[in-house]
Amino acid sequence: MAKAAKKKHGAKAMFSLSPVEFRDSAIAGRGVFARRRFEPGDVVVPYAPGQRRVDARDPEAAAAAETRLTLLSGGAVIIPDTSVPGGWLCNHSCAPNAALYSDGEGRIQCVRPIAPGQEVTIFYGWVSRNEPARDPCLCGAAGCRGYINFDLSDEDAKCVTILPDNEVVVSQPLRGRLLEYERFLHSIDQDQVQETIATTLVRIALRRPGSAVLGY
Repeated sequence: MAKAAKKKHGAKAMFSLSPVEFRDSAIAGRGVFARRRFEPGDVVVPYAPGQRRVDARDPEAAAAAETRLTLLSGGAVIIPDTSVPGGWLCNHSCAPNAALYSDGEGRIQCVRPIAPGQEVTIFYGWVSRNEPARDPCLCGAAGCRGYINFDLSDEDAKCVTILPDNEVVVSQPLRGRLLEYERFLHSIDQDQVQETIATTLVRIALRRPGSAVLGY
């Protein structure tokens, strides 16, 4: 009897040491919540404790990307096992307290102090085309931008000139909008999203009429 009681006590103690819990979120669906305090630089939770890795050129990778849960890590795409909770459940915020890092197995890492009980949020950095209202944001942050996605339109592409030396020149009004978003991204340490925006914008500008824009 004493031995059985000891095992039960030990199991409960192990569970209580879990750094996060996964439960319903006021933002959307389920979210990730801190059980203890995290400081900038702390790893909060793996992105996908259960995962498969496939070559980025594999058709399966392209199909899985439609879920918006995949993560590009080097030349491989991480496909999370959604039956196993992990950082892939983190909700978006326009004032995130954590960031997603894609190297290795993928991880969620603290960028601002997170208190016990606080929801762990990241910045998605989605870029869309001709769908400005595609992803409404419900983060509730004081500086919420209203939408998760940053949209680039065919009209925006008309503001882009690609010179013979491959220099890209952007005219107004798009230039002003890009600069404003650049300042916002810098304020939340998400400057890397600018590369996605630039790549998508050039692909829209270079596409042939009627063709699809791939890779964003």
